[in-house]
Amino acid sequence: MNFKQLEAFYWLSQIQNYRQTAQRLGLTQPAVSARIQSLETDLGKTLIDRNAPAFRLTDQGMEVADFALQFLNLRETMNTRLLDKHKQRLTIGLAGMAALTWGPILLQRLRDELPEITLDVYSSSDLQLARFIDAGTLDLAFTAGGDRVPEAAFTTRFDVGWVARPDLVQGVVQPLTPEALRNLPLVLYPKTSPMWNPVAEVIDEMRSQPAARHYGNSLSTMYDMLRRGYGASALALAGVEQELADGRLVQLEVTDKIPPLDLACTYANRARRKQVKLVLELARDSAQAWCRDHPRYTSYIEGN
Repeated sequence: MNFKQLEAFYWLSQIQNYRQTAQRLGLTQPAVSARIQSLETDLGKTLIDRNAPAFRLTDQGMEVADFALQFLNLRETMNTRLLDKHKQRLTIGLAGMAALTWGPILLQRLRDELPEITLDVYSSSDLQLARFIDAGTLDLAFTAGGDRVPEAAFTTRFDVGWVARPDLVQGVVQPLTPEALRNLPLVLYPKTSPMWNPVAEVIDEMRSQPAARHYGNSLSTMYDMLRRGYGASALALAGVEQELADGRLVQLEVTDKIPPLDLACTYANRARRKQVKLVLELARDSAQAWCRDHPRYTSYIEGN
């Protein structure tokens, strides 16, 4: 197994077309096919379901695609750190709400106060960020789960509530019980999200589902689906603060509330302690500034 095989397989898994993948990599279509087949031979696994009517990975193929992405990210991180002699690069992983709220403040402060540092941002689920940490891709990570880093002892707390477009719940009696929520079309987190269990337990999602269920593969997608009327959803309210204020969305009164979402630093690369410390201090200031300017649905908590 070699890197070229993994690179070809990863891009094929994303593009799902041999010809376009070949164009992306500057190869011929037979060369891409040969790399995929040799990877399958080396692994002793079938990665592509060739009997499916359309392009589809096998279960083993989906796992290998995840690992291939980690290899690609690790190579990119290594290259940028070794080749860029004039600027220091750090890579930070941000769970969705951090990326959508105080993340832009952090980037601007770095540009203004630490121009010698370039910060690359990976925004993803806790599960994917954990994989990036294991692969050595990240220098910092802010997630909802995991042990807190002692030197970054602060938490950003996001209030979570049920939200929908007004037309979706017109005439619905409130407060809504879990059973009443179950009867609405819902936009739900993927099962890999730390918010899946709290929401699923409230609505008892393991039972039969009387209304439509929609799933977003990212937090920003879920917010957009909510705005477009796919269904009601339990989300951090800070992400739709403006829509709630102007009435495009409404917060639902419910009998069973969802606990808030707490995000904190759960990984720091000790091998790059000096640079990481500088970014952590700016992250602390950025989170505090966001919460100060948006106190209705967010809180800054000093300490673990």
